Order: sequence, then structure tokens, then C-alpha cells
Amino acid sequence: MHYYRALLQEKSVHQFPPWHLQGEGFILNYWITPHFIREFQSFRIAPSPLGRVVQVLLVRYHHSPVGPYDELLIMDHPLISRRRLSTIPKIYVSTHESIVHGQHLWGIPKEYAEFDWQEQGQETICRITHRGQSMTLRLKKPKSPRSFYLNSHHLPSSMLKIRQTWKSQHYQFSPQFRGYLSKLTQAEWQDTQNIFPDFSKAKYLQSFYVPKFNLVFPEAKIHKK
Repeated sequence: MHYYRALLQEKSVHQFPPWHLQGEGFILNYWITPHFIREFQSFRIAPSPLGRVVQVLLVRYHHSPVGPYDELLIMDHPLISRRRLSTIPKIYVSTHESIVHGQHLWGIPKEYAEFDWQEQGQETICRITHRGQSMTLRLKKPKSPRSFYLNSHHLPSSMLKIRQTWKSQHYQFSPQFRGYLSKLTQAEWQDTQNIFPDFSKAKYLQSFYVPKFNLVFPEAKIHKK
């Protein structure tokens, strides 16, 4: 509680957990190799001797405590044998309020980017611009998608535990979600430059479109290093 009182003094932080968010998004699954991790080490993906699965999430929040915003992030799930919790090593969002709240409430290293969306038939095209550089992500959905329901209770709890470090403090929390998923046909990366790892160099695994979801971000457990 003392932590939140301190945040109140920072006038920009005014919406406290739990957060309830709704929107739509894409869940892209990739197998990455040790070489991929070394090539893109500046993005702070945890090392792995054999390689492993990571997720890229592209999200449009239609409703949140700080209003609508867009988001692109890497969800890093280290191997269970390493006994490390999941982390978000890289993330961009489209509003300042989301940045401030994400950093201070959950230790998420949010950075600002502009998101430009286009819909062309079954294809969604998102152009992301950060510090004068732009990249494009093209996502293709099947013409007649079949959807299935997924709830966070269906997944191992270890996958949902996230640990972040921000300004000499550790944050730990477990988001909860529910929604309907349908298979995604294709994801194509263009001109990632220095904005994001080039996942066209990783092995694309079955990925999903989520036309509507509900997400809850609980209060984080916070302690100093």
C-alpha cells in the first residue's frame, strides 16, 4: 500500500490493479534456436542451449482502464528445467498512459510506437513505427475459421507466472484470460530493422487469431532486489 501511495504522487499513475481489459489479438508461436537468440541478443531473450518456444503477441485493446491502445510484445517462456519464470523482454504500446502504468505497476518495459492497421480481405496488415524506423507484420486468416474456447485455467500455472525487473524492483504476477481462438494461416515479417527480432528466421508454429478476449491483470507482488 505504501508503494501505491508513492505512485499517487506521480500524477500520471491513477488506475490501479486489478485491470480488466477486452480486445482482439494475434498469438504467434515460434521455435527459436540458440543462434537466433545470439543474433538478436539485444532484445534480451533468455539464453537456451537447445532452443525453445516463444510467443509474439500483437494486441488491440478496445477497452482498458487507460483507454484503447495497441501492443506488440515478446513473451519469453524459458525451459522449465531452468526454473525461470516467463518474462516480457520487449514490448511496444501506442499510448503514454499505458507505458507509465505498465512500468510502475508491473515492471513491464513498455516503449512507445505508432501502429497503423489495414484490413484487406482475410489479411490484417500492421505497420509499427518506432524512433523513425518502420516494420510491417502481415497476418492471414483462413476463409472459414473454426474457433475454440480457451481459459487460462486450462494452462499450466507456470506458463502464466511472469516476473519482471524494473528500477531495482522485482514484480511477479499471473494474468488471467478467456477467449475464443481460431487458427492463423500465415505471418509475414517485413523490414524489422532494429525494432524487433526478425522472426522470419525462426520456425513458425501453429498460431492463432483471437477475435475477442477478456484479460485480468492482478496486483503484482513487488520486492526490492
